[in-house]
Amino acid sequence: MHLSLSYSLTVVIVGILILMASAYFSYQQWKSVNLRRPVMFLEVLRFVIIALIFFTLLRPEIVTKLRQKSEPEIAILYDQSASMDTIDVIRAGQPDAESRMGCLDNLLSTKFYAPLEKKFKVSLQGFSPPPDPAKLAGAGEVEGTDIEDAMNKALSTSKNLRGVILMTDGNWNKGGSPVGAAVKLRARQAPVYSVVFGGKTYLPDIELRNIKAPAYCLLNEKISIPFQVENHFQRDIKTKIKLYSGSGIETEKEITLPAEGSFSDSIIWQPQKEGKVSLRLELPEEKDEAIKLNNSRTFDIAVRKESLKVLIVESLPRWEYRYLRNAISRDPGMELSTVLYLPDIGMGGGKNYLDKFPPKNELSKYDVIFIGDVGVKQGQLTTEDVENIKGLVKHQGSGLVFLPGQKGNELTLIDSPIGEMMPVELDKSKPAGFASPVESKLVLTTVGKDHFLTMLADNPTQNSYLWRELPGFFWNAPVLSAKTGSSILAVHSGLKTSGGRMPLLVIKEYGSGNVLFMGTDSAWRWRKGVEDKYHYRFWGQVVRWMAHKRHLAHDEGVRLFYTPENPKAAQTVFLNATIHDRTGMPVEDAEIIVNVKDKEGKSLQRLKMFPDKGGWGTYKGEFVPDKSGTYVLQMENEKNNISLKTEITVTRESREKIGEPANWNILKEVSQISEGELSTPDEVEKVVSKIMALPKYIDIEKRFLLWCQWWWGLIILLLISSYWAGRKMVGLI
Repeated sequence: MHLSLSYSLTVVIVGILILMASAYFSYQQWKSVNLRRPVMFLEVLRFVIIALIFFTLLRPEIVTKLRQKSEPEIAILYDQSASMDTIDVIRAGQPDAESRMGCLDNLLSTKFYAPLEKKFKVSLQGFSPPPDPAKLAGAGEVEGTDIEDAMNKALSTSKNLRGVILMTDGNWNKGGSPVGAAVKLRARQAPVYSVVFGGKTYLPDIELRNIKAPAYCLLNEKISIPFQVENHFQRDIKTKIKLYSGSGIETEKEITLPAEGSFSDSIIWQPQKEGKVSLRLELPEEKDEAIKLNNSRTFDIAVRKESLKVLIVESLPRWEYRYLRNAISRDPGMELSTVLYLPDIGMGGGKNYLDKFPPKNELSKYDVIFIGDVGVKQGQLTTEDVENIKGLVKHQGSGLVFLPGQKGNELTLIDSPIGEMMPVELDKSKPAGFASPVESKLVLTTVGKDHFLTMLADNPTQNSYLWRELPGFFWNAPVLSAKTGSSILAVHSGLKTSGGRMPLLVIKEYGSGNVLFMGTDSAWRWRKGVEDKYHYRFWGQVVRWMAHKRHLAHDEGVRLFYTPENPKAAQTVFLNATIHDRTGMPVEDAEIIVNVKDKEGKSLQRLKMFPDKGGWGTYKGEFVPDKSGTYVLQMENEKNNISLKTEITVTRESREKIGEPANWNILKEVSQISEGELSTPDEVEKVVSKIMALPKYIDIEKRFLLWCQWWWGLIILLLISSYWAGRKMVGLI
């Protein structure tokens, strides 16, 4: 035990001078009062107070050193996670690479640590093993590599930990940073000797990932299946991706993967039969590819035969209206209704024509509404009509398409209830829009190049070229800018606004539905030379994209859609339901219960859905799937005789990635902080020699910080108080 002070020579000199000055002035004070004894005691007390304050500024600490007597221990921590299955360890004298785990097992089997057992107690501690599949499925465990936890456990279970051998690839993906544990080990004078398994770069590999297939599609509907491929080769790879079903190859597509880069694209598929279809997207194996298990992925899509209901509202039978009506009416998957406000004549009539705009209970059946050159005015839409359109999109997930025309009637919608739904700002001072004798084109933006709505070719490159070759237009709406939250798919080839090129094809989410603005009236011209090929495909994709959410699950009088469509474990799933009675009127007071079950029928959760304000019979709820697999949702309401059953497939992304480089940087940092070293499997003997040089026992130093104890300050305060009280008593104040 000894006293420790923190000081410099300058501080000591200044302190001594202050004490000498204090002693001198105290003597003079005593002398000035005729050497009175009470004053002498007061001056001595003042000198003691000043000396104690100076002593406190030196930060005195009482240091006690304790000799560690517990058995010295070396902890060998070895990684058991799935990432250790990566085959990229090349040892000296071996021509072929072996897996990280295989190399680790070989080292442990040789008992390289045997020399350490003569001096230390050696404990082998595996960490982060792959969880039991049953427990993982039930969310009882969460997979991942937690290096910090392994180091903290070694620290807490050993009374005399002299060192740590950390054998891992360093790819921690769970818990805190290992650096925090390294700091604690340094304080205990226990260095970490990291043995890194794995290379510093990716293995030559191509990995298929992030397939975003829809949960369902309609029979004979062409759908786009987006995918992403990671290329870890140092060269471009030309390959062919193939889509398989149980009956063989469905479709294939040639792609070029950039060297050491990511590639995103989509593949088009058209189902030919109803039912649940299991599909597999696959890339062929490269000759020198290191990992061949990640070249394919399987997924399921439910194929249904349904009819989408479309309503077109127009004021003049212009060419755009006529060809759009033909496209919708000739599509076998759609049912068309038309409201045509003919000026000075009245309502248009004929097959599929309505004699008035449908009321609320009838409007609810429509999946998509097209509003042409129509506004809120005498002889056209009423305020109640547009209120119903707004509620249909917001609460029931229907789609709305704005198709403005040269009469400018759409400008009256800006100040109506659906004005806020429009994805763009329009210039009210130019109701006739912009006409030009020169043909203009729609130019796809970065977003529009590979968006499902604008994908008229098989890949983004061909798609951009195709749109440049499509016939253009000679008129467009007076657009000022796109609103915040909108996505611009295409812009004017010539005209510009304050924010750049004028946006003409814009989409926006509104409530539960989607809104599209088409700022030209010449899509029908795309038929030139190719007939219906692109015109029908574009509007067919628009209708199906907008109606997709409403058909996730439905039955007579009830619909259920959920977000996200392809949820992952532990991700919140938001449920939206709409309920109608037999007359089509929304049901507002139903008590909706959803039973969540697993595929075997075991009840997992029972939740209640609550009504959403708005008068559209909308109910909302949510649940969190805690595991991967198939969930069965049974929605019931006995009072209204409502029952709907659907399935949701939940996936789980693995934290453990095979093929990723070892994390050399984190292991190097851990070793440096703890005053250890970083090494490779070929250098374990060197590690053993370093540890053998460590002392068996170390002195544990405990410091008692005298200068920051509360009672120490209280003593000084009491002495100061006594000094001033004494001066009062002897008459010096």
